[in-house]
Amino acid sequence: MRTILTFLVLAAMAVGLWWGSMRGENASHLLISDAVAKPLNEHDAAILLKIKNLGGPDRLLGASSGAGAVSLYSPVETAGLPIPTGSAALALDGANIRMSGIGASLTDGSLIPVELTFEKAGTITVKARLSDPAKEGQAGEVGLFGLGEICSVGKGEPAPKISLSVVPDGDGWAVHVNARDFEFSKDLAGMQHVPGMGHGHIYVGGVKLGRVYQPDVRIGALPKGTHEVRVTLNTNDHRAYVVGEEPVTASIAIKVD
Repeated sequence: MRTILTFLVLAAMAVGLWWGSMRGENASHLLISDAVAKPLNEHDAAILLKIKNLGGPDRLLGASSGAGAVSLYSPVETAGLPIPTGSAALALDGANIRMSGIGASLTDGSLIPVELTFEKAGTITVKARLSDPAKEGQAGEVGLFGLGEICSVGKGEPAPKISLSVVPDGDGWAVHVNARDFEFSKDLAGMQHVPGMGHGHIYVGGVKLGRVYQPDVRIGALPKGTHEVRVTLNTNDHRAYVVGEEPVTASIAIKVD
C-alpha cells in the first residue's frame, strides 16, 4: 500500500513539473504598470503604460474599453504591437493606445478600465488614470514618432549622425548604434542641454523599449515577423536632435522566422 501511495505521489509530482515546464515554455508572463490616459484634446486621449515581459515574446493584438472607442496606434506595424522579452512601453513618442469619445464625466484622476488582448497572454485588464493633457511639440512636423519636442542643431554646433547594425544574440538581438559627432551622457540625462551630448531612444515596431546610453544595446526575443528597429538621438533634456530639417534617426529591419 505504501509503495502504491509513493508511486502515485511521485507520478503527480512528475506531471506537475511537466505541466509547469510546458506553461513556462509557452506562456507570456506580462507585468503591466503605470497606466495613464493623457488627453490629446477635449474628446481623445492616449493611453500609456509599461510592460515587463518575463516570458517569451508576445504581441498586443487589440484593446477595448467601456469608456470609449479604443484602437492601437503604431507608426509602423499594422498586425498588432510586438512585445519582446524584457521591458517595453506604450509612450507618447511611439506606439500607444488611442481612445476617442471621452465623456465629460471623466475628470482628472478618473480610472478608465481597458482590456488588452495579447496573442499568448490572453486578455489583461488595467485601469488607466486620467492625467494631465499631453503636449504636442514639433516631433510630428519632422517625421518623428508621435509627440515630443525637438532640438534644432545650431550653426557651429556638433551635427550628430547615426547608423545601425544588428546581429542575432542568443534568443535576442544585439544592436550597435554608430553615432558620430555625438557623446552618450547617462549621468546628464534629464539635465541641461549640452550640444552634441545626450542619449538615444530605441523602438521596435513603434513600441518604445527605453533609452540608450551606450553604443551597444540588446533586444530580447521577438515574435515571428519582420520588425523595424529604430533609434533616435536625443538631448540630455529628451528633445530629439534635428539637423537642418532631418531628425537624427536610423532604422533597420529584423526578420524573425
